[in-house]
Parts: sequence; C-alpha cells; structure tokens
Amino acid sequence: MTASPIRPITYWDGTPVPWITGWTAETIPPQTLTVHHGRGGTGLGFLEEDSPTDRQHDVLWPRMPATRGGRPDFATVHALRQRQAMSRLLCQMCGGPTLCSRSDERTLFLVGSAGGRPIEEGERTDAPPVHAVCARLAVEHCPPLRRGWAAALVSYTPVWGVAGLLYHPQTLDQLPVADPSGMHHVAFTDGRRLRWTLAVRLLVTLEGVTAVTDLDLLAEEESGALRLSL
Repeated sequence: MTASPIRPITYWDGTPVPWITGWTAETIPPQTLTVHHGRGGTGLGFLEEDSPTDRQHDVLWPRMPATRGGRPDFATVHALRQRQAMSRLLCQMCGGPTLCSRSDERTLFLVGSAGGRPIEEGERTDAPPVHAVCARLAVEHCPPLRRGWAAALVSYTPVWGVAGLLYHPQTLDQLPVADPSGMHHVAFTDGRRLRWTLAVRLLVTLEGVTAVTDLDLLAEEESGALRLSL
C-alpha cells in the first residue's frame, strides 16, 4: 500500500501551523559575516563557514536549527524548510510531496490576494505549493488569505533566484531595499549581486498557469485520485 502524500498538520491552540512556519526555539545562532574567497570569486561568507551546509545554489544561507520547538511564530518563514519545499515541491502546510497528489502532475499554488488579482503566467513567488485539501484549511484559518486569495495549477516551476539581504562588498554593510518584503530579489543569472547576498527564500517562476476558483472541487478530485493510488 502506498502512503498518502498528505501528512498530519501540527496545531497550536486550535490553529493549524504551516510546515514552513518558524518556531521560537529555532533562533539563528550568531554567524559572523566576512569576505569569502572561493571557487566563484570573492563574496559574502561566514567566519566559520561549512560550505556544504551553508551554501546552496551557489549562494550563502543562514544556518538555522530545525527543531520546531517552543511556540510557532506565524510571522516567520523558516529558511531551510521554505527552500526544501520549493526545490522538492513539498506542501507548505503539511510538508508532504505535492507532485504525486494529482494524475496530471501539476502543482497547486496559493497566495494572498486581497484585491482579487489572479496568479499570472510567468509570475515569481516564494510561496511553496500546497495540497488542495491543505489549501482549504489555509484559507479558513490564515488571516491574510481570509482577506482574499488566488490559486492556480502550475505545470512548471523553474528556479529563478533568491530573496535575501544584500551586503556592500567593501564595508559589509547591509544595503537598503525598497521592496515591501524588506528583501532584495536576486536572479541566479546575476552572479555579481548573488555573491554578496545572504539568501532566506528560494524563488521560482510559475509557468503553465491555470486559475483555480473552486478549492472544494479541487480537493474532492485530489482525494479521489489519492484513494485510487492507495
């Protein structure tokens, strides 16, 4: 018998906690920044760097514990779990794989959209995919989604780059950013800026986008397909 890709969701005081949410016990330990001289040239690094752990996609990432202890911090996204969810197409709510939940191998993406703007072809996002069943739970409990949401089935999700903090090459001062997220968006093709970025989100491009307006119907279809596969 095949195990279901939809995993149990953690609850806190009756509220579901997304798998990518940070917890208070997952504080980032002190990591001193320095100038790193490596294979790709001079760039940002940690004073005591472990490159296989600290570098993914040729960019520096903060070293974070993944214990999910203490209390959930709903305003924080865990950098490691977000990256894993994006690169492996794991559900942002339960952490289970999304590709095998549909026969057409498309993945569902869900974003906040208080103004009703749909997800567009070629749009970039740092929000990982979600199972339709988990999406229904999210729009019921997540305050930003209760104000409005947009969903779409997506055929392809090529990685585009990262969102993170950008540092000055000479002073290592953090550079200001105008984006409301407080982060710079840096493409993997922008090697000059990428070398001085501390990444905290992996960004993908959404291609082959089909809008979804009825999550209940999609969840029923998903449940039916999963029953047939078990």
